[in-house]
Amino acid sequence: MLPGEVNLPRKIFSSDGQVVNRLFTVLCKASDSALAQGFAEIVKDVQERWFGNRSLPIRCPDCGGSHVIGKGWRSRVLRTSRGRIELFVRQVRCKGCQRTFRPFNQALGLTTSRRFLDEFIDKAIMLGIRVPFAYSARVMKELTCGTISAEGVRQQIAKKAHSISFSEQIAGETVLVDSTKVKAGKKQRGATVNLAVTAKRGPQRNGRSSIVKKLIHLNVGSTAALKHRLRTVKAQRVVHDGGEDYSDCACYVQRCRWHLVHQLKHYLWQDGIAWKNRAAYQDRLRQILWRPKQRPHQAESTLNNFIESLENSGLKTSAWHLRAAKKEALVFHNVEGFTFTTTTPLEREMRELNSRADVGARWSEKGIENVLKVLFHLRLNQTTQTTKGHA
Repeated sequence: MLPGEVNLPRKIFSSDGQVVNRLFTVLCKASDSALAQGFAEIVKDVQERWFGNRSLPIRCPDCGGSHVIGKGWRSRVLRTSRGRIELFVRQVRCKGCQRTFRPFNQALGLTTSRRFLDEFIDKAIMLGIRVPFAYSARVMKELTCGTISAEGVRQQIAKKAHSISFSEQIAGETVLVDSTKVKAGKKQRGATVNLAVTAKRGPQRNGRSSIVKKLIHLNVGSTAALKHRLRTVKAQRVVHDGGEDYSDCACYVQRCRWHLVHQLKHYLWQDGIAWKNRAAYQDRLRQILWRPKQRPHQAESTLNNFIESLENSGLKTSAWHLRAAKKEALVFHNVEGFTFTTTTPLEREMRELNSRADVGARWSEKGIENVLKVLFHLRLNQTTQTTKGHA
């Protein structure tokens, strides 16, 4: 202690942050109370002005009569992230059939079944598509002044998924398609999720290359739905990993160059090539597929020579693999407009898909489809992505 300093008793100090924390809590409660009161008053005032200054008659939904009289107000309680807000809606009675109804419900967005405001539902959906429903409900209860059950979160996601429609305008775009298994349905190995996105290069953001991706299809089940979708939107350029035949689904179909090289390792193993010797064959194929500034006929000739050399060396399975893929391996050389010739941009989305689907339990096929559809719609169709990618 320095000369002249006085050791003050600790009891005169509050513990760290208590004053501002308590003040903030008190003001939040006062603000929420004022918000609820002001919100209710404005909604009521709007209806009074509307009812008094209406230019068109109010017609009864039953008999169509226009002779109505005021019948007071009815209370409606809405759940919001700021707590429960009580509103009052105007009631009228038809003098013809004596029915009492609320003519401004539809215009106000207060349908009979409505219990939550959209802002609260949006928060619940944003949580529910990323973490389990029960955990989402707990977080909503702890971090907001509203409550919703796990089943309520599931229902809201299903409702949102039902309202989503994908864009039909993909003319000139490159479509990347892929599939993966998730633990869903009755089959032991699960169900197949089929995903298709368009991808093109975007502007530089924070020194990184950006890729703009748009979701054009997602379904759980057969790939027939994906193929039908590609034909419906008249896809021009499709890139895939070779797991399915898409030759009749687009004008130009390109095999993913990365997968061609990666898959060759498996076929070399089937041909008995030792692990340490497989890389040389893969490097040779990689040079053929990625060699810059080579003409199309030169690339095709080099690939044919490589396939023949595999056959002459007794590597029949590896040669068969490349011969089957040869027709779609070098399409990008002859056709301009391919923004990507690998499915690399889509693999990032597949990792996100598997991360959400792997919850340690078995989904229903429709349940996981709803979650993934909303997840990727919000992730790709309503946001700007910044990701590194390779052609």
